[in-house]
Amino acid sequence: MKNKNLDNESFQYEHVFKLILDIFRFDEKQYGDFVRDTLKIMLELEKNGETIVDVDARKILFDLLEDGWPDEHLKVLEDLELLNLLDSPFMFSNRKLSLAKWSRKIDRVIGSFLKRIDKKILINKKNKNYENKLNQICDIFKSSNIVFLQGGPGTGKTTLIIKFILNQLIYDNYLNIGIAAPTGKATSRLKESLNKQNNVSFGKITDQIELQTLHRWIFNSQQTSINLKFKLKELDIFIIDEMSMVNIDLVELVLGLLAKDCKIILVGDKNQLSPVKNCSIWNYLFEYSENSLIKACIVNLTKTFRNSGDIELISNLIFNNQKFSFYKKMRELEIYNKSKEVKIYKSKKKYIPQNLLNLINNYLDRLELLTSKISNNKFIFKDDFSELVKNENLLLNKLFLELQSQMILCEKNSGIWSVDYVNEIILGQKEPYDLMLIREGLPIMCTKNNNELGISNGDIGILLGKNDQRKYLFRKFNENNEQVFALIDPLTLENVIPAIAITIHKSQGSESEKVSILWNQRSQLNKYNKDNEDNKEENENIFFRDDYEKRLLYTAITRAKNFLDIYCLS
Repeated sequence: MKNKNLDNESFQYEHVFKLILDIFRFDEKQYGDFVRDTLKIMLELEKNGETIVDVDARKILFDLLEDGWPDEHLKVLEDLELLNLLDSPFMFSNRKLSLAKWSRKIDRVIGSFLKRIDKKILINKKNKNYENKLNQICDIFKSSNIVFLQGGPGTGKTTLIIKFILNQLIYDNYLNIGIAAPTGKATSRLKESLNKQNNVSFGKITDQIELQTLHRWIFNSQQTSINLKFKLKELDIFIIDEMSMVNIDLVELVLGLLAKDCKIILVGDKNQLSPVKNCSIWNYLFEYSENSLIKACIVNLTKTFRNSGDIELISNLIFNNQKFSFYKKMRELEIYNKSKEVKIYKSKKKYIPQNLLNLINNYLDRLELLTSKISNNKFIFKDDFSELVKNENLLLNKLFLELQSQMILCEKNSGIWSVDYVNEIILGQKEPYDLMLIREGLPIMCTKNNNELGISNGDIGILLGKNDQRKYLFRKFNENNEQVFALIDPLTLENVIPAIAITIHKSQGSESEKVSILWNQRSQLNKYNKDNEDNKEENENIFFRDDYEKRLLYTAITRAKNFLDIYCLS
């Protein structure tokens, strides 16, 4: 949609435009706004992790300087030699547009993958249908050093990884095995899964396994200050979970640090969100890659073992090709209100629905009650926290079980029905938050890795104590991969925010018994379509308009283990 009132001088990406103009020397007056539009589209969508844009399918919900997107813009880019040449800033193929920097990185990483694959794998796998996925992985590794393990929530990815590790250690119990995830939360879930193993032989071989965040692996391999069991170059097997969250720069860096004969398993869910402001090589592989060697190394898990009823059903329907199948199911859930797992609520007001406010306040009350029972043991604030852990371990575990019992998810940090919006209503504070004045028992989140304290970006803790006795209580893993509690002085840990609600992006790698989603897309669509009332079919589908919003909603829904409430602002 063209907007004649837009001012070129206030164009947000003018510095990038000027750089392109200086290099390619085209007529700015005649063609400049077409280039500006294209830059704006690519860089705005990049914020969501969308680095490859289907120009026909992706709706542009902001004003442009020129009419005719996409064909008129693409013609101008081609005429100006800004497309598909060696030094062009844009690449275009099969109606997919990307910035050249991402295309080049993708080519490099794909090239690194292919160096680890023998062409014989095509012969080994031809016409072979595997019921036993462990056998399939082992067969792939006969002629390849990389496997791509793809599956949705509850399909047994973690269980299969553990079976593979045990299988390998039976034959060689001196293997060095590394496991990684992009966030502290995802890493903690993996560690919990490992610790739950009751296999006696497994308990004897845990010394051969190191499990850390991907950033700690990289940092340890480049520095000497973190003492992990192995460096990346010393590993025989390396497994990375939650691959959809891992940006392409990290993947490229890790591949360069691993030994050439290291066996790699990359694990993920192709329907989850890409990392913000970066490219997901994982999502690229399953959306766009046609390479037969890559496809021969893919292990697909489709059977779901976690029975979550309608939660599983609607998450599967999001990417169903039958038009409006998801919408019809959601209408059925809303109208008949008979589902045990899923509730749909619609609101025409921007205020947070009262039943959700009641849910949040009751949740905070329970946390405050449990936390006060801990903080009443005054000796814990006098360097005797270990005594409390010894004597009140059950209470501490109960507190963190309650902390993880529900999750409030928002699309964004700011705006209507956002994280900031929820915080302002519940806490009466705007950012920056004064955590010293907030009630005891408030959930908090660390937003930056702190290697010294062992706290990772995305870790959830709780406020403990009042006034000058205010502390942060976190649960983490120590150097022996044992789960421990940590009482932290607020002066030693920066970048901590309230976590009453978190963004959907931040929730990746987490799960909760009950999830409540504040879904605001309908109001945004109505705002955009104020001059486009004839598109009734699009207006009816209040949940998503494109693949990015599908991924956003899918990621939110699949955080729920047993109960899901979706609040729709319409």
